[in-house]
Amino acid sequence: MKPRKFEYTLEVPKSAIDQLGHVNNVIYLQWVQDIAEAHWAAATQNKYPEYGTAMQAQQSEWAWVALNHYIAYKNPAYAGDSLQLETWVEQFSGVRSERHTLITRPSDQKLIAEAKTNWCLITLPQGKPKRVPEEIVELFFEDADEDH
Repeated sequence: MKPRKFEYTLEVPKSAIDQLGHVNNVIYLQWVQDIAEAHWAAATQNKYPEYGTAMQAQQSEWAWVALNHYIAYKNPAYAGDSLQLETWVEQFSGVRSERHTLITRPSDQKLIAEAKTNWCLITLPQGKPKRVPEEIVELFFEDADEDH
């Protein structure tokens, strides 16, 4: 099985710039979380139409909580830069998921940052870990046969 990747482009706002003149490291973490949420919403929107939006479905039944983040900063980004964010779930294991994110600048093909986040699925309102169900796993992976 191969991960289904999700991507979008953003323009770096002036508000993301720190006193050194480039994107602040905390902003990258926010973008990593934002694209993870957007990927979840895109993958689940058709699965739970009765809730209106995927995020409402998530909030009513379960939620993902971050266990840890690892971010490697490779090159600086600046106000006005167009950045490509790409994410995918590398694997699910029990209650956990390992998600990867790449942030690149298409104009010069530079890798700006890469991140790995380990998430845990919990039930709401109990807050107890929940084994990731197979129907969720299937949303984030495609069979090799799907390409043909």
